[in-house]
Amino acid sequence: MQPRDRKLRPQFALVVAMMVVLGLAHSWVNPWLAFDRGAIEQGQWWRIFTCHLVHLNYWHMLLNLSGLLLCGYFFEDLLDRTRFWAWLGFCGVTTGVALLMLDAQLQHYVGLSGILHGLLVLCLLLGWRGNPWLHSLVLLVIAGRIFMEQQAGYDVDYLRGWIDGRVYVNAHFYGALSGVMLYGGIRIVEYSQRRWRTKQ
Repeated sequence: MQPRDRKLRPQFALVVAMMVVLGLAHSWVNPWLAFDRGAIEQGQWWRIFTCHLVHLNYWHMLLNLSGLLLCGYFFEDLLDRTRFWAWLGFCGVTTGVALLMLDAQLQHYVGLSGILHGLLVLCLLLGWRGNPWLHSLVLLVIAGRIFMEQQAGYDVDYLRGWIDGRVYVNAHFYGALSGVMLYGGIRIVEYSQRRWRTKQ
């Protein structure tokens, strides 16, 4: 499997390293970077995005970074610098805005897992033509899990012993939807570029 963009690797590593530093310093940086509804409403809009880069504790960070590294490894033939930064920026902002606008009861939130769902869904859709059966199966599993998470009675505390908090399942839902939206945007841009080239 050939990487789509070898120059992505150092940038990917830089993002991982930044999140490790933020994770190790979570007790100092979280008060400034976490989703805090009151602070956002007072003008600290950066929290809509930065909340995805910080975590509750070391285990929370390691679990999410493991997922990010696995996506980077298994989908290196699909990701390039443009797609990677588009994911981080678009899914980060879109998911954060959804948390702010749609979940009025939510006061605090941190973690990568929401937009990590967006990256996974994006990559599965981008690579669907190359392996439709496997990618369809994994997409169905993700959709099934998100559906289960939305059911009343779902245990959102199953990781509390590890991450010192509950899993905020709506972030997974919003993140996955943002991944679908980004995929649609990428395809529209690529189609427009092909049409423009044919007219030259």
